[in-house]
Amino acid sequence: MTIPDTDNVPLSSEDALRRAALFASGLLALRESPRFHELIGELCRTIDVPIAGVSVIDSGFCWLPVLHGADLDAVPLSESLCIGVVETQIPMAETDLTAKPQFADNRFVTGPLALRAYAAVPLRGVQDAKLGTIFIADQRVRPDFADRAVPRLERTALRILEEASAPHHMRRIGRTTVEGLEALIRRATRDGDDALVTAIDRVMRDVLPLTGVRGI
Repeated sequence: MTIPDTDNVPLSSEDALRRAALFASGLLALRESPRFHELIGELCRTIDVPIAGVSVIDSGFCWLPVLHGADLDAVPLSESLCIGVVETQIPMAETDLTAKPQFADNRFVTGPLALRAYAAVPLRGVQDAKLGTIFIADQRVRPDFADRAVPRLERTALRILEEASAPHHMRRIGRTTVEGLEALIRRATRDGDDALVTAIDRVMRDVLPLTGVRGI
């Protein structure tokens, strides 16, 4: 997965730092790695759900680098079920989406997917950046989500973050990671945002040893 080129689109300091944290997390390259698909498949089997995945937030969209059980690449944040979890950083476990007014009219509830149950936990990056979620969903009402879903999702989230930041994974995506961070530093420098330049440079220094990239 590649974040779209939005160099000419206004980007707040918070969004720029979140994008830097996304590059540093290794989450953007999950689609090409079988290991992450295995972890999400294991999550589906353990909780007996047809749909599970990883979401990351950028450029007004919820991107889905790994998704089992549905054919989607991205969802506008205005339609996403996960945005509340990202914003509040509080896990969510809804046993019946139709029973909650804020979800009952969502197209993923009323449309062909006909979701009834949903649960998600937040993914955090460097400097506590709000990156996205690990989530599960079912077309059945799932009373057991209330007690069972969040602990399992939190364990899977830790495994995903550990695998994504492991040196073998970061070396594979090292050049893309570094180039993305450099582009953000150039943009912040151009905008005269010295605090953001410093923050992203700190992210770069932390992640650079893992990437195996030299001569930066």
